[in-house]
Amino acid sequence: MPLLLCLESVEFNSIYDDLMNSVPDYSRFFTVNELFNHSHATAMNHTDLVRYQIIGYSRNGEAISMLTISNGSKSLLLYACPHPNEPIGSLLIDFLLNNLFNYSKLLTKYTWHLIPCIDPDGTRLNEGWFNGPFTIRNYARYFYRPRTEEQVEWTFPITYKNYSWRTPSNETQALMYAIRTTQPDLVYGLHNSGFGGMYYYISQPLVDVFPQLEQLPSALSLFLAKGEAEAPWVTEYAPAIFSPLSLPRLYDYYETYTHIDPKTMMSGGGTSFDYLNGLGLNKTIFLMAELPYFQSASITNDTIIPNVTRRDVLLQGLDKDNQSNIVLMHLLEQIKPAMTIDSSFYRASRSLLEIYNATAASRREAVLNNNSTLVPATVASRTDALYISVFYKMLIASMLNRAITYQLQQPYSDRRLLENIQLELEAHLNQWIDDIEQNLSYSIIRIRNLVQAQLATMLIVLQKI
Repeated sequence: MPLLLCLESVEFNSIYDDLMNSVPDYSRFFTVNELFNHSHATAMNHTDLVRYQIIGYSRNGEAISMLTISNGSKSLLLYACPHPNEPIGSLLIDFLLNNLFNYSKLLTKYTWHLIPCIDPDGTRLNEGWFNGPFTIRNYARYFYRPRTEEQVEWTFPITYKNYSWRTPSNETQALMYAIRTTQPDLVYGLHNSGFGGMYYYISQPLVDVFPQLEQLPSALSLFLAKGEAEAPWVTEYAPAIFSPLSLPRLYDYYETYTHIDPKTMMSGGGTSFDYLNGLGLNKTIFLMAELPYFQSASITNDTIIPNVTRRDVLLQGLDKDNQSNIVLMHLLEQIKPAMTIDSSFYRASRSLLEIYNATAASRREAVLNNNSTLVPATVASRTDALYISVFYKMLIASMLNRAITYQLQQPYSDRRLLENIQLELEAHLNQWIDDIEQNLSYSIIRIRNLVQAQLATMLIVLQKI
């Protein structure tokens, strides 16, 4: 796929092609130890070009490192594993550590600040699926994502209207330090999704690169996500290209479309984009390329469904969500007396389920009061509302299952109660997975294509730096 840039176009296009062709055919994701060992070895082998520093420590006391490569005039900050179930970006950084030194133009123009893994504790809890098999069942079995109040991306300190958050996680503090010290021209948060299609977040409407971003997925056998936005409060600049997630926008959305105090919909803090704005780094380009491991052609199908509105399918999706939440909250209440260990899995699943339960009525009210939901529904929007949402809810249920398993490993557990609840929970999990598999045709995406997509997104946007 030609890059078609104006940045010394011929030479830069050649670099683009060389880098894209050099991405290995990965068979798995790397462990935290592998990522850290390789980054440290790279620093030791290139002491003339690389500065290796510890920018903070995780909740469990593990050092979080950042490598600064070269001394170009433009500062780029890339951080991997912003959520620990999102390791695609860690392979991109590992790839850059192997290849950047071959391209003098990339070293003279840019200073590269690379964080191989910003959340090592959480990432280790996902390593059970890193080696495959890559199925939604195995992914769910070993899935972990922290509760909102412990996430890197959602605990930046922020005050907005009547809401305030002042307790960033250890990992967030490390990223805050990195942002302050690097004063980046580009921040590339290496997030990825789980199921669906490819979409982007970008802080500025860079309309001249949007066509390239829209065409990129098809060039790599990926699908552009044309269904529902991940959050209803973002602005869509172009198909599957959105303004960044932001706590103030979330607050304003519920203030506009519901009668409740928006504070009741809040948990955690701001995003890295919010933090950039708080520092006055408004010219910094913030970028994310969200990529799934499993994709469905339905997510890019913008065929209109006759006599059905977006509101109709969104409400159907909320109905399914409520039904599953009733089941899970009932199981959660039954096991609470037996859950004596406050594990990461238990904190996360309990917190996320309780948030879903507490906000269900307000989310429904917002859909009913927002007239933009009255436009015709498409196959893609129905897919998001009825099946992709089930996938993500199933992951929370799987974490609850991991919490029960962890509790059963402790002495003096109420084994009979927990084993009975676990059998019931696993039956529901199988039912929800069957719902997806029987109603939605999907495929597994080659890891190489995922890394190439993140790489290409960055190279396309670099022309604006």
